[in-house]
Amino acid sequence: WYPTPFYLASTLALIVLCNFLYEAIEEAYLQKEKELLESRITLMISQIQPHFLYNSLNSIYHLCDMDAKLAQQAIGDFSEYLHHVLSSLKRTTPVLFEQELHNVKAYLQLEQLRFDDLKIVYRIEASNFFVPALSVQPLVENAVKHGICGKEDGGTLVLSTREKEDCFEIIVEDDGIGFDVATLPNDGEKHLGVQNVRSRLEAMMGGSLNIISTPGIGTTAIIRVPKEGSK
Repeated sequence: WYPTPFYLASTLALIVLCNFLYEAIEEAYLQKEKELLESRITLMISQIQPHFLYNSLNSIYHLCDMDAKLAQQAIGDFSEYLHHVLSSLKRTTPVLFEQELHNVKAYLQLEQLRFDDLKIVYRIEASNFFVPALSVQPLVENAVKHGICGKEDGGTLVLSTREKEDCFEIIVEDDGIGFDVATLPNDGEKHLGVQNVRSRLEAMMGGSLNIISTPGIGTTAIIRVPKEGSK
């Protein structure tokens, strides 16, 4: 048996088509990786804000004369926070929630040095699951900066986790000033971190982020991570 010209042409066409599809898939994959990298860089830059660094260092400076032990603890929190943010740039895989929580606590302890009327409540029922690095901290920062700090008498931030049948949930609640959710996509850089977290949750974990807010009442952010993507 000898292959006919039609058979040879069909085989060649199939090879060319397969090669084209392979290159298209590879290009799409590289594009997605590029988008995730750009997303991580954007988030890292947004997290290392000069005003936060300055305010934290200023608080530590004054603590050195007032309470040396507390100043030492604050320096440790500051170091842990920077280490986590900078190392997250290199990560292409999720981190254990426990690690993310450690960074969140370091950030909040630094903020409590500046805001005496900032109360923090932790209700951690589940922690053995994965999340994208720097996925919780931006939500906590928004709750403090744009929610609680907008009130004259301060407020309370509650960070909770729970395990459900098909997913893990992370809930960030505050009793701050709230906002109109309809304005979220057009609110400039104020909510850049929220959009960044949502896109990385979807791309890396198949997860989701929902924001519920009422002006004058407060805001709740809910992260859902499917169990099949969190192990």
